[in-house]
Amino acid sequence: MSAPLMLHELTGSPNSVKIRIALGYKGLDYERQPVDLDDFPGDRATAVSLSRQPRFPILQHGDAVIFDSSAILRYIEANFRETPSIFTDDYATFGEIETWEAFASTQIGPPIGMAFGQAFAPEADPDALAQANEMLSDCTAELEQKVGADKFLVGDGLTAADIVCAAPLYLTDMTAEMAAQHPITQFFGDNLKLGDDRPQTREWLRRLMAYDAVLGQRTMSTA
Repeated sequence: MSAPLMLHELTGSPNSVKIRIALGYKGLDYERQPVDLDDFPGDRATAVSLSRQPRFPILQHGDAVIFDSSAILRYIEANFRETPSIFTDDYATFGEIETWEAFASTQIGPPIGMAFGQAFAPEADPDALAQANEMLSDCTAELEQKVGADKFLVGDGLTAADIVCAAPLYLTDMTAEMAAQHPITQFFGDNLKLGDDRPQTREWLRRLMAYDAVLGQRTMSTA
């Protein structure tokens, strides 16, 4: 397909990171159209005009407009067949990938979402942040065991399972310089930590983030 790919995104959003990792892993060229929001939820007119809904990222490919990061992953998998696969043609293995996608939503998402809520609160609640860190520790315990043994979440190579689980976790392992780029990343840098007891998860996360041409290794701490 000769039509260019254009990604409308919020640069630091985990869902945008997810798509950039996938595009980087597949070696696909794309044009970024980053959107800057002054507040939350901010002016979403660009998203609505493109896709009749308010959320980013949005991928344009010729006349096709795709929103929802999970749908975008599936679109680029189906339409760029010459690139490395992030899914599989095996029915059972596909189910394993979907299980990890659900894990990202139900286990990783809640502590990240809780921290986001506190970032926008008039005053952060220390008890809520402590709970978010406890939830993060609980869910990454399973990741630590899995990637420590197998390096990847499904099979012996990178899949969408790794991408969707790693993308939100980048917020828990940023350099001080990266965290200082925005008040929200600074809040995460100060308040939500992956922890020193997750070395395998950290190594796996850095391998995944290396495919993000925008943030890449700049997000990763040296601790």
